[in-house]
Amino acid sequence: MSLFNQKISLKDIIREIPDIELSRLLRESNIDYCTKVLTGKLMFYLLLYGMLRIDRLSQRGLADAFASPMFKLIFNTQGKKNISHSSISERLSVIDLDFFKMSYEVIYQRLSSLYSAPEIEKMLLQRVDSTLVAAAGNKLMKGMTCGNEHKKKKMIKYTMNFNGMFASFCQVHTQEAYANESLALPENILGHFKQEKHHSSVYVFDRGQASGERFTDFKQEDGLLFVGRLADNRKLEFVQEMVSENNNFKYGTLTKDQKVRIYGLKKAINSKGNPSKKQFLLDEHFRVIRFMPSKGDKEILLITNIFHLSAETIATMYKQRWDIEVFFRFLKQELNFSHFLSLNENGIQVIMYMTLITAMLVMIYKKENQIGYKTAVRRMGIELENLVMAIVVIQSGGDITKVNLPYP
Repeated sequence: MSLFNQKISLKDIIREIPDIELSRLLRESNIDYCTKVLTGKLMFYLLLYGMLRIDRLSQRGLADAFASPMFKLIFNTQGKKNISHSSISERLSVIDLDFFKMSYEVIYQRLSSLYSAPEIEKMLLQRVDSTLVAAAGNKLMKGMTCGNEHKKKKMIKYTMNFNGMFASFCQVHTQEAYANESLALPENILGHFKQEKHHSSVYVFDRGQASGERFTDFKQEDGLLFVGRLADNRKLEFVQEMVSENNNFKYGTLTKDQKVRIYGLKKAINSKGNPSKKQFLLDEHFRVIRFMPSKGDKEILLITNIFHLSAETIATMYKQRWDIEVFFRFLKQELNFSHFLSLNENGIQVIMYMTLITAMLVMIYKKENQIGYKTAVRRMGIELENLVMAIVVIQSGGDITKVNLPYP
């Protein structure tokens, strides 16, 4: 029985990590080349442990965790040398990124398979958005600039797809061009769509993706369905009224449901001979739904290539986009994703994949036990301590004074 009399325990979840598959990935990768202490597997579990147990995760905190009796008992590292924070920093900068990326994909497939068909149906809505993390100083090797001319900081952009339970696709952006969501979001959408075996997801996103050409790209991909939001002043050309059965629905009142054409931008030369951009009408037809939300005084415009579903269903899909904002807040507040554990691009991506793996474990624990994010992380940490006590009791035969705890 779980420590908290709940449906699933931390031990149950850890058992779901496919250790055989991780071992295979370790063998096939070059991750342990010239490494004696911080092997790939040990680094994997050190980062996982740190994300669950350390409130303000840092390289020094990980070094202390590695030397702790709890970590040594759980992961059987007695006899291994202690490590410094600089060793962790160096290891993160050169460790094989593919191992962590493939580990994330293997664990994602394994944990997704635990759910029934009706539950999986609910996860086919892909909420797509980006979040930014800025470095405190100018030590970040690569990144976009933010702030005014006198207080510029570098930042990294993470663009993710979230299916309601797990992050299903993610990319790190450091180039200035990706500050434009009309570049970042479509790249994520098309990347996920092309790797999916069954094209059944609907991609939902906010006003950041405003490019008419990208909307056309989506429609030209056979089977790619999307629901996005348009700016209030977007220029459109009316084609046809759509038939709506119900103008009053759960989230507001429908004002218009139309088939339209939208405008794109192309490069041109103005009258003074300078380069500019000129609007032109795109050939593709889209559906634009306008509705007044029940809580709010501003009309919302949605654009989609889904014509067979009701306006209310489309609006309901868009409302679920907010789930990814909650997910980002969870990553930053509970899993230390609001600052950089590594300032090296390789290390940043390793931490991203490990954060998303940890998030998957927490999300299952949270869902199955019907508790909040913060409670889930706290209880998982307590269960780690309980696991150590159980090991101590077994080793001592019931007399813990006989146990030689491996203090550094």
